Amino acid sequence: MSTNTDLESAHARALDRWARPFPGFTSGHDPRTSDQGLLTCLYGSLEHAARHEWLNAGRRLIDKTYIGMLWHVQDLTDLRGIRAEQVAAGLDLFIRDVVRPVWAELPHLPDGTSLAISTAWVEQMAGSCFGSVYSEAAASRLMFFLFPMLPVFNLSQGHRLALDEIGHPPDREGYRAFAQAASSAYQAYLPRLVDHPRPAPSAADPRQVHLIQDLLEQTDWWTRRIFDHHLRSCLRCGVSDAPHLFGSDDAGHFGEA
Repeated sequence: MSTNTDLESAHARALDRWARPFPGFTSGHDPRTSDQGLLTCLYGSLEHAARHEWLNAGRRLIDKTYIGMLWHVQDLTDLRGIRAEQVAAGLDLFIRDVVRPVWAELPHLPDGTSLAISTAWVEQMAGSCFGSVYSEAAASRLMFFLFPMLPVFNLSQGHRLALDEIGHPPDREGYRAFAQAASSAYQAYLPRLVDHPRPAPSAADPRQVHLIQDLLEQTDWWTRRIFDHHLRSCLRCGVSDAPHLFGSDDAGHFGEA
């Protein structure tokens, strides 16, 4: 089990990513590439669509620009076989056919049901939005910011190896086994994660501030984000090429340990 100092370091990195624009996207100063910005753009767009009968004045429900930003932040730029516009088009159908009928129920699901739904949706989205069952890694990254009320865990080879390091190895390949192992590890860490304070949202639009504040207060997204950073740091301690292992290519592969 990791020390409290390890978790404090993960919390500090989470706070930094929450507020700081991603330096590897264009000028490095776009506030939409911070974690707060990505949540506002992705989850905020979904919440806006839900309040307007799942319409967006003829535009995509999730703008392809936001997907492109997420790809840079999450080191998914090796996904060259599918364009952001194709993902956005697939998302339109997925949201209207799969998400819309159960949207109002998502914040109130029992833990086991919410994990089952998030796992099934990652698997479905890999095929319907990315065109490959091997794209579960990319689907998990997108769902992490689209559905913060669901227990989604970011998948990569790095995350799998980190779970091995902390004694919760997935028992087989694929997102389903990974999510079960990640959830088990997360629950073991949760008593120490909840002690770390949440960030204070900031935005020019008060409605966005209230939206993100409610999200942080009513979901466990923030503690899962700290846990995600902790997994990254666990692997960095023992693998020289660790940062590369948290990215992805078209086949869902991440590099070799």
